[in-house]
Amino acid sequence: MAVDQGNAQRSDPPAHGRPGLDWGDLRFFLELVRTGSLTSAARRLRVDRNTVARRVGALEGALGLTLFERGPQGWTRTEAGEELAGLASRVEENVLTLARRADAADRPLAGTVRLTTATHVCAALLVPALPTLRARHPGLVLEVAVDQRLFDLTRREADLALRLGRPREAGLTMRKLGDVAYGFYAARGHPAARRGAVDLGCDEFVGLDDSLASAPQERWLARVASGRKLVFRCNSSLSLLAAARSGAGVVLLPCFLASADPGLKRLGGPGPPPHELWVVFHAELGRTPRVRAVIEWVAEVVREARPALLGEA
Repeated sequence: MAVDQGNAQRSDPPAHGRPGLDWGDLRFFLELVRTGSLTSAARRLRVDRNTVARRVGALEGALGLTLFERGPQGWTRTEAGEELAGLASRVEENVLTLARRADAADRPLAGTVRLTTATHVCAALLVPALPTLRARHPGLVLEVAVDQRLFDLTRREADLALRLGRPREAGLTMRKLGDVAYGFYAARGHPAARRGAVDLGCDEFVGLDDSLASAPQERWLARVASGRKLVFRCNSSLSLLAAARSGAGVVLLPCFLASADPGLKRLGGPGPPPHELWVVFHAELGRTPRVRAVIEWVAEVVREARPALLGEA
């Protein structure tokens, strides 16, 4: 289904059963159903709000139905909208199944593979190993989407994911690649670094914000050091690394990320249990040569980085 960028002409042919019905509009309708807001739907579809509103309006006009009630509180589905949502979801699933099977039958080891993971995993683990992938498969283009939200692999938001923590999605193939250790770090001139150990009751900390309060290491910190003094919060591990390097405070980070920074020193003291690192993909896509090649490369990268991931390097 073609994505309308706002000014481009729609490229999807009209359905034969009803003049003017554009199947591409269903994608915009479904995203608005799932997110409940124009802004969120536009962000996920990588278009602007007006494009989403226009495409949904075009679908309503083609069907002769009102699918949403517009009001101050947002867009609310009508009874017709509820019914169409179920029907359109089945259409989408059939289209996605067809696309996955077509990809699985695509033999050339070339093209784009879209992977999603955390920013620091991409920057510190995958990017340094890119030359190996390029030398091995020069026809491949690796596209990495870094985001806090979980991409929906069943809807092809990405081809595979590299995730910290055991995945919970149903209907996907999941393979544990290893464990990731965490430790406390501080700038080399920081009092905690001179002391050589973290003091959970007295040291000042930089840490993750409330949007990531459910992360395993944050839940552990909430149990063992709920009263710690936070002086800076952010949803980016790379930014926390920079803040700790500046001397702003003590930070809890993956060892493979922080131990590689010469400006930081690892501190003694308690630490959380390691995270599990998993690769996740749809079974049919996993048989596609280009996706399988990236999965094998990711597994190799993790295997070779094992000492650093476990905090032993």
